[in-house]
Amino acid sequence: MDTFSESAWAQSDFSKKYLDRADIYIPQRRKMIGLFSFLLTCFLGDRKEIRLLDLGCGDGVLTAELLSQCGEGRTIIPTLVDGSADMLHRAGDRLGPSGIITYVNASFHEIISGMTTLGDFDLCISSHAIHHLEMNEKAALFAFIFAHLNAGGCFINADVVLPPSEGLQTCYFSLWKSEMQQMMEKAGITDETPTEVIKRYQDPASMNRPDTLNDQLDALKKAGFRDVDCYVKDGIFTVFGGRK
Repeated sequence: MDTFSESAWAQSDFSKKYLDRADIYIPQRRKMIGLFSFLLTCFLGDRKEIRLLDLGCGDGVLTAELLSQCGEGRTIIPTLVDGSADMLHRAGDRLGPSGIITYVNASFHEIISGMTTLGDFDLCISSHAIHHLEMNEKAALFAFIFAHLNAGGCFINADVVLPPSEGLQTCYFSLWKSEMQQMMEKAGITDETPTEVIKRYQDPASMNRPDTLNDQLDALKKAGFRDVDCYVKDGIFTVFGGRK
């Protein structure tokens, strides 16, 4: 397992640029974020108190979305985890002061190895973070999540996946490039191109380790999850998960 400190994400300038342009790099990001609130209602609509675990939380955008859509009579108690202290600071700035929010500075390695202790939760979410793990590490993390979900709890993950063939990868990258180009033109971005973003995504220094959607769905099933499915897919970008 690569350590977080060795990755580009440990560099504050790199992580800041990504967050500032995340909606451009991932053209369907806002739609995917909105889907989390819908799925929460579908899966946990009858729960009055929801203990939330946000893994690789970044600037807290997912947790913020769920809190903003939380209706009267329901309380969400979030725990946000990230390997970057800078990311956690930005999450704190976004979410503001709250006595019910817990911030944990820990990497996936520390979570899987048991170096970091977390409680039990009703909902675990993650966005574009787990793909940094190798497949065996993803499986170990899925098993950890399942073990720490309360009965009836669910896991929802938005992430990039590896296409099952080179032909499909070429097709999906072309789609990604086209969608990014439109977003960059709309935002007036001229200091980088979609081709450069895709090249950076493929750079070993990025420590991206995507695996196929089917392999990850199978790993969720082996961990014990039921109702395992892909909820939405746009080329390499997906939202998938399961329930306990």
